[in-house]
Amino acid sequence: MNTQQQQDNTNAETKQKSNDWSKREIGALWKREGKSGKYLSGYFKDELGEQVEIVVFSNKFKGENAKAPDFRVYLSKEITPTQATVKIPAKTVAVPVAKAKVKQVEEVEEDLL
Repeated sequence: MNTQQQQDNTNAETKQKSNDWSKREIGALWKREGKSGKYLSGYFKDELGEQVEIVVFSNKFKGENAKAPDFRVYLSKEITPTQATVKIPAKTVAVPVAKAKVKQVEEVEEDLL
């Protein structure tokens, strides 16, 4: 077997291993840092193939208990517009306002009396 054939065989084996791993993958996690410390954020795919958002935190209450889990996994909360914080620089904007028609309101009041 020459060098080119060996290289082709190695590439084919590497591709096969990569395909095996991608078939077995069910999700992914990313390292994050928040106010309370470091955590993981990501998703997994359920049996229907739907993506489920999750967060993973270190177990603060592990202590000396060897049987306690090292991490806790939670469903990720959706952020509602009232929870989202967006900083927008202050800016004064002139907005045209229609003049109130006071005369018409007074006329209606007189008609009611």
